[in-house]
Amino acid sequence: MTTTPLFQFDTKTLDKIQEALPADLQLLRLRLRFGLPVQVHLGQRFRVVVDLVDEMGQPFTGTVAPHAGIKLSIDTDHLVLRVESTVADIKQRAQWVHWVSLQSPTTTEDFPDNWFDAHIGLRIQMKQGAVGENDSMAPGGFRHVFQSFCVGSAWLNASVLVLPLQVQLQVAAPSEVNEAVTSSTICQRLFHASSLEISERGDDKGTVLVVEENYGDAMGSHVWDASVLLSFSVLHAGTTGLTLSEEELVTGVLETKQVMLELGSGCGLFAAVLSNLLPLGTDVATIFTEKHESTERLQSNLLRNRSLPTASVVALDWGAELPIILLHANIRVVFAADVLYNWAAHEALIATLDSLFNGQVPTSTRVFLAHKRRGKSSAMKLDALASNTFDAATDCGVTTEITECRWNRWHVEKIASIGRVDLFQLSRRYLQPEAV
Repeated sequence: MTTTPLFQFDTKTLDKIQEALPADLQLLRLRLRFGLPVQVHLGQRFRVVVDLVDEMGQPFTGTVAPHAGIKLSIDTDHLVLRVESTVADIKQRAQWVHWVSLQSPTTTEDFPDNWFDAHIGLRIQMKQGAVGENDSMAPGGFRHVFQSFCVGSAWLNASVLVLPLQVQLQVAAPSEVNEAVTSSTICQRLFHASSLEISERGDDKGTVLVVEENYGDAMGSHVWDASVLLSFSVLHAGTTGLTLSEEELVTGVLETKQVMLELGSGCGLFAAVLSNLLPLGTDVATIFTEKHESTERLQSNLLRNRSLPTASVVALDWGAELPIILLHANIRVVFAADVLYNWAAHEALIATLDSLFNGQVPTSTRVFLAHKRRGKSSAMKLDALASNTFDAATDCGVTTEITECRWNRWHVEKIASIGRVDLFQLSRRYLQPEAV
């Protein structure tokens, strides 16, 4: 087997990204405090309440007050968005209240009938303040590219970037009847899956990925920081190549399709980025896994972003018996983002990796793990693994019939720290038979 990996990071580019983004980078989000009507009649007033929160959905309580406020807009010229006076409360937390309505630019009689029941996007984003504007254009390139990747984002200061949100509204004809209102807090985040050249221009050309999320559902229901930064790093610092056996090199026929796998795909940002990164007609398959209760949104986001026909969504519980598709898959690359926020999950994660490769890991296989530093436990243990100071006797916490620490079978290397997210590469150790 050749040793060329199917995927690897360009270390020089990864270093540039690490240098350009602040070490204390914080990603905040605008979030709907209350649900919006799923269907909105022309002329109907409805209230929009927006919070500024962290990735956990907790209100922002930092010392940097977002004085610039927020901006509301719609993605069509056929309607007018009327925004009434704004009420902002930043004493306890950043929150904005708007009364808005959709209006026809012409008389209702002249409004096209085919526009009723159509869907429009309501985008809510932070206004770019003067300080953030200067920071976002600072030399280094990748700082500005990262802001472009997070479509519509704005810098509050040198280290805080705010992600906007988008909501789909169904337009209905004017009505004088008071109807029961169905509301929803489901929103969308937008990301550029574009080349570096397009991202540096900062225009709207290129592929825009739309990822639906919903705070309050399962852990895999919204976009997490580690997924954002892993996606960005793979998009701009990742390189792909086809790894062939000697027989495949001679015959030109692939014995089995090579697979890129993600564990814990969440709502599918990284899945959408990876699917768009691979060229059409590729001989590489992608498999994205999540717990059963989160696979529907993951699948929906892949379809929304026109992923490759070779992309599959598979329900997977770590530590459980593998689905048949994974038992027979020719896995060459594994990605995982924010899968060890609770260190108690580490044993099941490594057991799953062991099962995937059945103890036989090709030298060209790569496992990449992105971990955001929050609590000390997981971060300290991963750092210990990377520095060879991990004490299996005290740090592993083995709870199954397997008496050895599974981490003994894996070599861990920290290859970058992007903001508060550490990027690790795992490779299988080849131990003597009696040590296994």
